[in-house]
Amino acid sequence: MSTTAQRQACTAMAQGAHAYAARGWSVIPMQARGKRPLVAWREFQQRRATAEVIDRWFERWPDANVGVVTGLISGLVVVDIDPRHGGPNSVAALEALHGALPPTVEALTGGGGRHLYYAHPRRLVANRVALRPGVDVRGDGGCVVAPPSVHPSGRHYEWVAGHDPDRHALAPPPVHFFGHGAVAKAPGHSRPHWRRLVREDIRPGQRNDTIASLTGHLLRNDVDVDVARELMLAWNRSHCRPPLSDDEVAQVVASIARLHERSHGVDHGP
Repeated sequence: MSTTAQRQACTAMAQGAHAYAARGWSVIPMQARGKRPLVAWREFQQRRATAEVIDRWFERWPDANVGVVTGLISGLVVVDIDPRHGGPNSVAALEALHGALPPTVEALTGGGGRHLYYAHPRRLVANRVALRPGVDVRGDGGCVVAPPSVHPSGRHYEWVAGHDPDRHALAPPPVHFFGHGAVAKAPGHSRPHWRRLVREDIRPGQRNDTIASLTGHLLRNDVDVDVARELMLAWNRSHCRPPLSDDEVAQVVASIARLHERSHGVDHGP
């Protein structure tokens, strides 16, 4: 790539980041031709970077990829369909059972995959790896690489024609597609349910949702969020097999706390 082309590509990255931020999406810089965040990004799951911060990032890393933080902060849930692990076949099987997925904002990855962007349902959506073979869900506490970023293959991430965020609305997330476990359950369970749940050992695939459910139960019963976090950290170590990292537990608790505050009239704004 010529020096002029490199300079234009770097400018496009910064412009893309600012455009997404203007839409209310939380953006972060990602490793050039990679998927690793270049900054500690937990705070950007709770607040969006200012234009000045974005400028400083891309001045420091002019060839950085553009990352979009998924979840309530950006109003996004993204389905990642990976053809290397059977993603298209998994989607076809789901569509055969439930009908076609609703048209929505969609990007093509540089690796031949698809990113389907859906509107966040304003209830916790857990990140799921291999929800179905080759199908991942990026929800609260997740992030994706967005156009015009460069894939390790050297190809660009691109919006599907007519399905970029300027030309297509975000569709609601198809609940049958995510499965009932992907969205945290609403309150209303009996006391025996909570007593049983808190005593069970939890396996992969249920850990995030169970921590989300228990956190919501604690907050609805006026337990302080800091106390709830410490309780969940201790419970995770003793009942999750294997335990999640402390950071991941803290992220789930923080997401549930924000949703709890919003449902009680507390809005921390953009």
